[in-house]
Amino acid sequence: MYGPKPAPVRDFLAGIQALIAGHVGERFRPYSLEQIHATLIAINGIPDPDTAAIVNQYYLENAGARLEMDLHRVMQILAEHLARPLQIRIGGRGPHDADPFLSRGQRLFERAASVQGNAFVVMGWPVTALTGSGRPLDELRRAMNAANVLHRYHQSDAAIDDDFYLVVGHHTGAPASALDRAARAVREYLAASPLDVAIGASEVKIVAADSHTMAPALFVSDIPADEVALRELMS
Repeated sequence: MYGPKPAPVRDFLAGIQALIAGHVGERFRPYSLEQIHATLIAINGIPDPDTAAIVNQYYLENAGARLEMDLHRVMQILAEHLARPLQIRIGGRGPHDADPFLSRGQRLFERAASVQGNAFVVMGWPVTALTGSGRPLDELRRAMNAANVLHRYHQSDAAIDDDFYLVVGHHTGAPASALDRAARAVREYLAASPLDVAIGASEVKIVAADSHTMAPALFVSDIPADEVALRELMS
């Protein structure tokens, strides 16, 4: 979802940002609509000091394993899992709805909009996960192990992460009461006005940046991305 977005998505995100600004005021720093993105998988690599191979950051940090990433296989896995677009629903969960699962131990209504540190986070899930019949986003992330890429939140074999999360902006020291009001307002908005989006290969970009905000981007590509260029960026 990085970059230009269809009008319904732009209107949806702009409405969320307006709600937050109404409660937080000038302490809210919204992302540009083009900048807002959901991370399917982080392909973070660092050079091995002994071999100069580009090894996966999260395998190194979480398992102590220096595994060279197979970027060609990464692109294949993305193409395979996105050949049929992922159907994602953002919102539509009320405070009293029965949840098919919890997200980080929290109810989906609560998890759908939150303040994490100084970030305003909006979250959705695959429709098939909400109906209990599949975990397609988690499966894509788990499949990346075949390319020596470990998903950041797969810190055990039993871990499941089907969260589709977007940061819509940050705050600069807003009072906790204002943050709570903003989060509640966005949750209620999402519960009443959900958005369904289809995420296929054409909606996904490979983006490199020096910041998690992805602004400015150093590299943006469709799938498949140029492997040589990616290696140079991570070297």
